[in-house]
Amino acid sequence: MSWQVRAASVVTLRHIQTIHKGGRVYRYLRAPGGKRVRLPDLPMDDPAFLAAYASALASAPKITRAKPGTIAMLIEAFLGGRDYLSRSESYRRTIRRHAEAIKAQADDALARDLREQDIEADLSPLCPNAAADRLKAWRMICRWGKTNGYLARDPSLAVKRKPIPKTIGHPAWTDAEIDRFRAHWALGSVQRLCFELVFWTGARISDAVKIGPGMAGRDGVLQFTQKKTGEPAFVPWTCPLPAYAVRMEDDRKLLFAALEARAERHMTFLATAYGTTRSEKALGHVISNAASKLGIAKSAHGLRKSRAKLLAEAGATVHQIAAWTGHITLEEVEHYTREASRRAAVRGEQMKKPVNR
Repeated sequence: MSWQVRAASVVTLRHIQTIHKGGRVYRYLRAPGGKRVRLPDLPMDDPAFLAAYASALASAPKITRAKPGTIAMLIEAFLGGRDYLSRSESYRRTIRRHAEAIKAQADDALARDLREQDIEADLSPLCPNAAADRLKAWRMICRWGKTNGYLARDPSLAVKRKPIPKTIGHPAWTDAEIDRFRAHWALGSVQRLCFELVFWTGARISDAVKIGPGMAGRDGVLQFTQKKTGEPAFVPWTCPLPAYAVRMEDDRKLLFAALEARAERHMTFLATAYGTTRSEKALGHVISNAASKLGIAKSAHGLRKSRAKLLAEAGATVHQIAAWTGHITLEEVEHYTREASRRAAVRGEQMKKPVNR
């Protein structure tokens, strides 16, 4: 966006973003490829404003056009495409960081010459977690490049991810811990409301804080777009439960009882007493602190894992679990079904087979 400031002559200020909020005007420099920089609360023709603007602009990354047909040009086009721009801000930051690293070392290499061995060589010096993120970037770039005619084939598909050392992470809650939490924190308490919503939806705290009645469709399914991935999640709300989840009806009834016991109604279910959206950090603390008082060392994310685990044990398929929890990588869900199958095996049971309706 450009602004013209009339002083002794016309001066064109590029990349100025203006935001009107609370009766005030805030201006930022938002140069392509750079971070947003706050500018002084001064008239745009004020010398101090112009000096701050010039300094911020000088510090912004310089955009150079890559040569046609190169990997660098492919990456520039990808970063300006809808597939990348439609992702969440945090996810874009991760992908852009790796995409820029690939671009910097690709130099003038041609996209048509890109092979899986080149990608493997790029991943080789990275630690497993960083390599996993770099491979995600490669796959997004290559998929976009093939779809848009920059690549004849997608070489990233043949590249295997480095094994990531297993960690305990956020353990799932046990049935006994869930019962103990519910017995202590009564319906009508903030702790119980936060617990029931996260437990039923299996949502990340970044999504749970934004869930509200407006997300429930006429078909009785709650749908929300995940902040981390930009992909949708679908949770049975008022519709009949699928066959694999019919035994979870009591959990849903407890959620609705907690919602009914709210003292106030807002646009989001977990809003604060002042009607503002609860922060992700605050929601995490509400649940973990409430659990800690009972000697339960578990987190809000552990409730998400509990829902996925319960769905697997009930016989839900990998795709059914992913639709509910919003996982986009089926590998992340498969370990729940494997664990459920092994548990059933030692009990001499058959895994419940979901019934299609």
